[in-house]
Amino acid sequence: MYLNIKGIRMKKINGIIGCLLLLTLAACNKEISSNTGFTPYANNPLNDTVWINNVPGDAPIYKLADTIFHHNAFIDTFDLSKDKTIEFGDSLEIEIHANSFFAGTGNSGSGGGSGVTPSDGKATIEILRIQTRGDFIKAYRPNNSFGALLETASGFFIRVEKNGQELMLLPDSTLEIKYSDIQDPVSNMQVFYGRESFPFPNSARDEAHTWVRDQDSSWIKTFIKQSGSSYKKGYELVAKRLRWISAERYLDSTVTKTNIYAILPPNFTNKNTQVFVALDKNRTVLALNSDISTRSFTSKNIPLKAKITLVSISKIGDDFYLGTKVVNDVGTVINYSISPEKKTLGQVLDYLNSL
Repeated sequence: MYLNIKGIRMKKINGIIGCLLLLTLAACNKEISSNTGFTPYANNPLNDTVWINNVPGDAPIYKLADTIFHHNAFIDTFDLSKDKTIEFGDSLEIEIHANSFFAGTGNSGSGGGSGVTPSDGKATIEILRIQTRGDFIKAYRPNNSFGALLETASGFFIRVEKNGQELMLLPDSTLEIKYSDIQDPVSNMQVFYGRESFPFPNSARDEAHTWVRDQDSSWIKTFIKQSGSSYKKGYELVAKRLRWISAERYLDSTVTKTNIYAILPPNFTNKNTQVFVALDKNRTVLALNSDISTRSFTSKNIPLKAKITLVSISKIGDDFYLGTKVVNDVGTVINYSISPEKKTLGQVLDYLNSL
């Protein structure tokens, strides 16, 4: 009796290869965010693991944004018909020129507004200052311009109102902001304005917000002033528009960049969670976008080899969650797992204030 030993061996080998291919295909089709370890909770919003394309305005993520928004604003009044310099402590002063405002519709500084010019009377100025990376997270104003990475030297939200109506700068009028930053000034910062699609205070969260450079792209002036035995340093920013204003500069566009993905447990979805990434060597914060197909949060243009900190903030029911992960050396297209922990609102804010 003759046995075809060679044929039997080939069939076994082919069978093994087939099994390996099936396992490989199964692994490739698996989502980045899996349901492994999911624990159901009776009558609890933690059970909701559904991601959606269009997050409604009443979703927890919007309530979270309004809750953590940076509210420490300076408020003062001034006479619209007179020049005035308003000082807030020893590190910020605002120079206002007489007859510089109008009330009506249109964008401040665009020349397209209509309405009457309030030539006299009192107006109120509200100034919100954002300095640290944590401030930019709390304000939901990441440092990018249409996807290009920016490094900041502080920003401001400035609003002027009279009798409950918001005023804007007339064309060719300016507002001078002189301030000391939390770092020594550099010579190549430029003026940027915030482009809003969902204007504050309607909601703090504006996914489409981006920073737009002033048409005058010259450098912001810096100053050094002796005060007793010490020296005061800072910027002299000339603003042609109100609302969101910042001093920014583009990061090196020639540096090799990559994509990153943040993976959270299934209970943390794009309806209740926002993930940010803070660069270590630059005062730069980016908001990660939700990726429905992989149930993860992602960002591109992250510098290769950079040290970063991923920060997830969530509101599920009445509870807040905070997750952090330090990455010392960003590689190419890497997935990072974050394990959020339940925190009080005060603990979340304390962490952001330390960032």
